[in-house]
Amino acid sequence: MDGPSCRTRSWWAIVALVCIVSTACGSGGEGASGGDTTPDDATAALRVGMFDFDESELLAEIYAQALERAGIPVRRVAVGGPREIMAPAIEQGLIDLLPEYLGTATDYYGATAPTGPAPTIAGLRALLEPRGLTALTPAGAQNTNAFVVLATSTLGPRISDLADAAPDLRIGGPPECRDRPLCLAGLESVYGLRFGEFVAQPSLVITAEALRRDEIDVGVMFSTDATLTDEFTVLEDDRDLQPAENIVPVIRTEALVRWGEAEIAAALDGVSIDLTTPELRELNRRAAFDEIAAVAADWLASG
Repeated sequence: MDGPSCRTRSWWAIVALVCIVSTACGSGGEGASGGDTTPDDATAALRVGMFDFDESELLAEIYAQALERAGIPVRRVAVGGPREIMAPAIEQGLIDLLPEYLGTATDYYGATAPTGPAPTIAGLRALLEPRGLTALTPAGAQNTNAFVVLATSTLGPRISDLADAAPDLRIGGPPECRDRPLCLAGLESVYGLRFGEFVAQPSLVITAEALRRDEIDVGVMFSTDATLTDEFTVLEDDRDLQPAENIVPVIRTEALVRWGEAEIAAALDGVSIDLTTPELRELNRRAAFDEIAAVAADWLASG
């Protein structure tokens, strides 16, 4: 995902997370998915954390329920935060399991993600091992920047096909897209595309509406967002501007051994095998209207 990969670790926020997880600052409560946020014993259950956005909460709940179905006790730590909080939290043993994204995690831990999922997961595992962490099998589902046109458009089907038309096209996306290497700056450096106009969009919903209203010709969206329906076509990233951003469970190696490597791998590999980008997009859509725990349970039962 083309998000901030801040390497300045917010230690005050980590202290706050320690406080909440250990209940040293007060009593705990119920998490967003109905899980206890007061794990006072790391050996009592495997603690599942999440980032501070809806998709991560959904993925964490899917992982948690898959583990419970395998007979592994789980505690949902519903104290989400950005990567600069949650990555140190799992390294320090405040949580045991975190839904991650291949390319962004690789970048965070200090390496440039290579092209393709296989070399990226190999590189990430090498980065995580000395930190006492293990990346399990990545899912097919990827959350990347998606460059989108209306399905009825004659543009595409590849990004490189926009080369001749780009000076006459309007592209819309988040304001920060203008300078991001995986967004407008990358389209220029990797594809040589210089669009006629960049139109900043305040949200993905508005980006979709701008495409429908012919206010822009190309929109920047996210590949797993529920807004991305069949009325849009995602242009093929034929020069691999976007890194592989497969969903991948990252777990503390000690917890993996404690709760059973074979059991955990089997439970979470089952999720990864079935989780595709269209599946995750649909799950995100359903989670916007239903309880996340119910959405996760229905999906696991249908697998």
